[in-house]
Amino acid sequence: MPDAGLTLTDEFRRALDAAPDAIVIVDAAGRMVLVNTEAERLFGYTADELVGAPVERLVPLPLRTSHAAHRDRYFGDPHRRPMGSGLELAGVRRDGTEFPVEVSLSPLELSRRPFAMAAIRDITERRRMERIQQEMGERRRLSAELERRVAERTAQLASANRELEGFTYSVSHDLRAPLRQVDGFAQLLVEAAGDDLPERARHYLRRITDGTRQMGRLIDDLLNLAQVGRQTVHARRTALDEIVRHVVRDVQADAADRAIEWRVDPLPDAECDPGLMRIVFTNLISNAVKYTRPRPLARIEIGSAPQDGRPVIHVRDNGVGFDMRYADKLFGVFQRLHAADEFEGTGVGLATVRRIIHKHGGEIWAEAAPDRGAAFFFTIGPDGAEDRA
Repeated sequence: MPDAGLTLTDEFRRALDAAPDAIVIVDAAGRMVLVNTEAERLFGYTADELVGAPVERLVPLPLRTSHAAHRDRYFGDPHRRPMGSGLELAGVRRDGTEFPVEVSLSPLELSRRPFAMAAIRDITERRRMERIQQEMGERRRLSAELERRVAERTAQLASANRELEGFTYSVSHDLRAPLRQVDGFAQLLVEAAGDDLPERARHYLRRITDGTRQMGRLIDDLLNLAQVGRQTVHARRTALDEIVRHVVRDVQADAADRAIEWRVDPLPDAECDPGLMRIVFTNLISNAVKYTRPRPLARIEIGSAPQDGRPVIHVRDNGVGFDMRYADKLFGVFQRLHAADEFEGTGVGLATVRRIIHKHGGEIWAEAAPDRGAAFFFTIGPDGAEDRA
């Protein structure tokens, strides 16, 4: 530890070398007269290279002129300045790399001459941690803001859905009475006119009656959709086989004059609302029966297969199918891929099915091709249905 002729005790030298911070003693002319081993390590110089050199060698080049002025003012009014004084300071190593530092200054008088002792601490790691904390704080702020916006948006959507469902429910009920009147008076007119009613007039009245009944079915479907939206899912362990068996029995009774080949494979049990799941199977199986009507022999398959570690349930048929380019319309309200004079329907059933599946935390999708049948697939819950024990 060269000392430029200073008279220092061995004990003082050992104390400086034991200090955890870099210690640099500077004379009034700004020359380094003594450095400890930590200063050598921190800045990458040997003591011989530093002693006698201006202290500005340890300061980044752009700051050296201003640092010399600060040094002169300090010696004009020497006083103790502790670390953490709020100044943004930087040091420069021998290899040119800069790093942030904190500096504590203390005036000294050695051999009746004024000196300043600088204790220099590398705060690179502290600044890195501060940046990390700032980034984490900013991320927390952004996350909280995002959560607030999502909650606000969710509340708005929930309110809009409630208003829409309430509107649908109210309108549907209000439409029932005039529809019953139209249908009833049309029937009375046919009965009152008897054989005197021309065939063309009878045709028009049948069209009116058919229209009111179709409108009645649409109202029922809208009410069901609104009810499903408000209904709480009461999930319990449910045998899907039993639900499908009852639905198939009911559908077969309505299509007793049809040639239908059924293939119903064993299905897993699931945690679901059995009432809502019956609506799902009723819609999907009824659609399979309806869209296989042009086939001399309809084939309808109901089963499940594992996919990504969970069961996927399917209802497949050999019916008229549809073009997959329009598959995004399948589950929308009032969306139909076939003309009303080909196949009856309101375009609400699949929207109801999707809402039920989503309320169970599952997904539903379809695969089809024109005149080559269709298949509908769905899961129940985030982990799907559970295998039967």
